[in-house]
Amino acid sequence: MSQFIPFRAAHPRGVAMSAGAPIPPRPPYPTPPYANIPPPPRAGNSGLRVVLIVVGVFVALGILAACVIGFVGYRVAKSAHHNSDGSVSFATPNGTVTTGKSLNLTTAELGTDPYPGAAASAGSMNMKTATGSVITAIYTTSDPAGNVVAFYKEKLGDQASVVQSSRGTTFTSGERDKDQLTISITPHGDLTRIAIVHVTQNK
Repeated sequence: MSQFIPFRAAHPRGVAMSAGAPIPPRPPYPTPPYANIPPPPRAGNSGLRVVLIVVGVFVALGILAACVIGFVGYRVAKSAHHNSDGSVSFATPNGTVTTGKSLNLTTAELGTDPYPGAAASAGSMNMKTATGSVITAIYTTSDPAGNVVAFYKEKLGDQASVVQSSRGTTFTSGERDKDQLTISITPHGDLTRIAIVHVTQNK
């Protein structure tokens, strides 16, 4: 009679396991190499960042320009002087500027005579610098433009060049780099507007 030998299942790895023995835990799976690669940056975020930087630069430049304009305006207002005739004078790095429609301008400063009976208007200016002066005088009259043109044709004579157009008449006389006179005569509603610009240079 043969002897009975009990059967024992062999562990797959060749280690004998008894019945009821705990199953060993499985080893952890290795982390794949691509798991730690950071995601690529989004194009939209970089574009937005550039836009914000550009906007910030423009805002900074705007604030700087406002500060400069405010500072210059403050300096001009501080140097302004109100004259007894109603005009205002202020000093600049290049000279003195006087503005106002009630400027007391002489014939020598104008370079010619003002039209008889014409009233001074806003926009007149007297700027004097170390190298010369720029005089701008604005007048209005109720006389027709033709009368004013005839007056200055007689005053300036043949030495003046005359340009006529649908907008009005312009006289120019003198030397451009030394002593130049320009007179513009234009209709202005029911009035005639006369603009005299006299530029002189010492050098």
